This record gives sequence, C-alpha cells and structure tokens, in this order.
Amino acid sequence: MATNLAANRTIDFILRALQLIFAIIVMETDGYAIHVFHGHTVYEHFEFGDFYNYYGVPDAWGFLMFCAAWTLLGVIFLLIAGISFADHALIGYIRVAVDVVALLPWLAGFIAVDVNIGSNECPAEENGCGSLKAAAVFGALEWLLFVITTIMTIKLVFNSTRRPRTSTTSPAIPILSAA
Repeated sequence: MATNLAANRTIDFILRALQLIFAIIVMETDGYAIHVFHGHTVYEHFEFGDFYNYYGVPDAWGFLMFCAAWTLLGVIFLLIAGISFADHALIGYIRVAVDVVALLPWLAGFIAVDVNIGSNECPAEENGCGSLKAAAVFGALEWLLFVITTIMTIKLVFNSTRRPRTSTTSPAIPILSAA
C-alpha cells in the first residue's frame, strides 16, 4: 500500500509537471498567433446604411489563453495541496473540483480553436495559423492529461481511508486482557 501511494505521487508529480509545460507551450503558441493576427476591416452595406466593421482576434483564441493561465494557477495549487494537506478531507474535495474545473474548459477551448482553423478567422495563408494548430494540438494533449489526473484524484480522494487525528480510546479506561 505504501509503495502504491509513493508510485502514485511520483506519477502525479510527473503528470502535473507535463501539464505545466504544455500550458506554457500553449500560452506561447497562442500568444504568437494572437500577436501575428492582423484584423481586417470589412465594408458592410445594409438597406439602413453602410458602415465599416472591424474583425479582430477571435474569442476562442483568448479563451485558450485563459485555459493555460488557469492551468498554471490550478496545477501550482494542486501540487502544494497534494504535498502539504494530503490528509485533509476538504482539501481533497477542493482538489477534485479544481481538476474538473480545469478539465472542462480545456475540452471547450481546444475544440473552439480547432473550429477556427481553416475558416475566415484563420485562413490557410495567414502566418499565425501554424502556431495556432500547435496550440490546438497541445490543448488536446493538455485535456487528455487532465482526464488522467482527474480520474487519479477522484480515486485517491473517494477511495482512501482517512485516519483520525486523535485516538478514539480514552486513556482513563483500563483495557482488560483475557490472561
């Protein structure tokens, strides 16, 4: 049991380190795509009047950047909570919640960015689309890492037996033996 827990912590630490590395890669590639993207102005003609409409960076690209920033904060908390407060029940439930809250936006984020690739927001001739493809791929890998760590955290929190902090027997009560 003790070796299983130690191996589990080692695997958890390695997966959390990969989550941090992939989040940094997503921030860099997505940030580069946002930097390189050139918005464009379109002349719109309607029966009520004409106007110029400016199309800027798509919202999905910023959402993927939010996912990466949330991951940095969440994984740092999960590492600290896993080391320092491993035996607290409430912290265990918070760890599960942070994992789930990180898991779901990554799913939505990489799908939303992937939908933009090849569309009007990111045509094939645009320079930043190559880095956006890399951001979407690393976002999908990040989501898979969070699937694994969320399952591990749920199993660890809900299947573990917690020891009480104080003894349940009173030292004033004598224990009789059969001898």
